[in-house]
Order: sequence, then C-alpha cells, then structure tokens
Amino acid sequence: MNDRLVHTSVPGPADDTALLRAADAAGHGSRVRDLLAGGLAESARGDAELMRWAADYGAFALIVNRLEPDTTGPLLRIARQWAGTDPVTELSRRLGTSGTVTRWTVPIDDYTHTDCVRVTAPDGRWAETQTAHLAIVTYLEELLGIGVPPDELLARALVDRDPGGAGWSQAWHTLASRADPEETLRWAAGVLTAPDRDARWFAADVAHLLAIHDVPCPPETTALLRQRLATEPDPGVLAALIGAAVEFHGPGLQPEVAAHATHPDPSVRRRVAGELCQSVPDSVPLLVRLAADPDGEVRATALRVLRDYAFDHPETGRLLTVLRTDPDPRVRVEALAGLARAGDLKAFADLRQLADEAGEGSPAAALAAAAGSWLRTRRRQTDH
Repeated sequence: MNDRLVHTSVPGPADDTALLRAADAAGHGSRVRDLLAGGLAESARGDAELMRWAADYGAFALIVNRLEPDTTGPLLRIARQWAGTDPVTELSRRLGTSGTVTRWTVPIDDYTHTDCVRVTAPDGRWAETQTAHLAIVTYLEELLGIGVPPDELLARALVDRDPGGAGWSQAWHTLASRADPEETLRWAAGVLTAPDRDARWFAADVAHLLAIHDVPCPPETTALLRQRLATEPDPGVLAALIGAAVEFHGPGLQPEVAAHATHPDPSVRRRVAGELCQSVPDSVPLLVRLAADPDGEVRATALRVLRDYAFDHPETGRLLTVLRTDPDPRVRVEALAGLARAGDLKAFADLRQLADEAGEGSPAAALAAAAGSWLRTRRRQTDH
C-alpha cells in the first residue's frame, strides 16, 4: 500500500499554505479547503481516510472540533505512533532514504502554531508532516474521556517548550477543562514555584484560564500569586502571572500588578497595560504614563485600553491627538481609530490609507472597519 505521506509531485515552497498543498498531493485538497473555510464538517466526519491522513500528517486544524468520540480510536493510534519519534527519522524511513530536510513554522489559528518538516529524497520524492501529533493525542484523549495525569500533560507541554505551540496550548486547555478545576488550581499553584522556568510558565497559563472560568481562588493561592508577582524573575512567566492575578482579583487596581509598569522588559509593561482595562478609571493615570513608554507596542496597548474603556476621559482625547503622528504605525492606527470614532473624518481617511497599505486582515484594516461602523452610527444618530 502506498504511504499516505509520500508523494512524487513537485513540492511547493515552505510556507503557510503547505497543508493545502500536502492535501492536494494526497487527494484531499478540495475537501480540506472546504473544511478550513468552515464547511463540510459533517461529511468530513464520515471521510475516514481524510481523517486518518490528517492524524498522520499532524493536521491539528482539521481534527479539532470536527470529531465525535466514537470515531477517534483509529486516529488516536495513528497520532500516538509519532509520539517520541523524530520527524526527520520517520519521514526518511517512509521514503526509504535520507534527503534534504526543510523546517518552518506554520500557523494553526490566530494564536497557535506548529512546525512543518519535509524530507526530499534525491529522486525528487518527498514526505512532509506537521509536528502537532502530541496535541492531537491530547485532544483525542480528552474527547474520549481518558484522564491523563497533570504531570504527564505538563511533560507534553515541555517537549517543545513553546507557549504558542499546539502541544503546549492543547495540554493547558485540556488540563484547565477538567471536572475538578479547584484540584487543578491546587496542582498549578504547586508548580508555580518549580525550578523549571517553562513549568512555571505552563502553570501560570493554566491558572489564568481557570481564573477566566471563574474558578474560586483560595486565600493561600492568592497569597502565593502575590508572592510570585514580587519575586518571579522571568518576564514570560511574570506576564502570564499578571494575567492570572488580574482575573482572580477582578475589578480594581492591584498594587502588585501596577508595580510592574516600570519593569525593564517591554513584554511585561505591555501585559500590565493590557490588563489595566479591569481597573479603569482608577488606572487612567498609569495608562497615561504607559502611553508615553519608549516601546511602541506598549504605547499602542495603553492607548487602545484608554480608547476602549475610558473614551470620554479628557486624557484620552489629549493622547489621541498627540499620538496621531506617533512614529510607530501601531500607535498611529490606534490614535486614528479613536479620533475617527469621535467623528474626525481626516483621521478616518488617514486610517483607511494605513489599512490599505497594511492589507486585508491586518489590525489596521480591522480598526478601519470598526471606525467606519462608528461613523455610520454617529451619522444615523445625528440624522435623527
């Protein structure tokens, strides 16, 4: 039987469209395109070979949210065969020879990505896989009700040690969706003091999601979060802790979070700015300071929060005017969007120009569309 991952066609470039080209080579192209566009979900569930190919290829985007528990057994066995296997070694085995190796990163959705690995044999044959098999295993186990211990899910997240990777994201999502979230929170709190930086980061991500789900935070965990906010040395872990602490705390300015508005790492200051939306109007003075931050993304985040949560505050209006000519385009689009919302047609025209330059699907395009909606609403209100 021919191997479903080995092809003789000419491989395309190593880019974001690899999944579609691999699906074309395997004979599933039209259906995969429909699936990714949001169609044919029901019929795809009955296409056993398509889903076996997806599990073998590591196409997490094709499997998640498209399966019923009684269809997953064969897919779980296929995906598990990749666990602990070096993808280059496995692809070379399937080709029957070693070859040229190409690696690149591809998006799964707006927040998650995975790696893609291709081996091209000297005779032109090629085999390719995405390295999201462990995420598929975790997802299918959750769908089947197979309870994997938290430490095992942590170990899976630490295979690639990539907070934006599919394996990490699916592991913390599965863990935070357990039937006893308070027990999960106790487990996560215990890991927040682990010597491994990435283990602490994963635990903070889990705690943050549990906080979003309104899981009660016991006093001892609240005290631990405060202590870790004061002592956590890693910026990535600290940013995740800030998110968890703010969600558990609820409305109101939290001193332990506000203290990091001057943190030397801009990713932490940016996280503080984004989370201050929970404490407007008390946090307006701090947001005004962050809107003058040396880092453009910090300024843009602070201005966005002011525009969306304190639009009528005098300081917001002043900053929108000042920052409409900011050297950073990320800041300018936020300022122009706010001015357009206030009825400034010149700002709207400038925003649309930036959106055209950035292209469809860009943040500038989204802001221009929202600003257009605001202006139409204002016009209707004025007409009436």
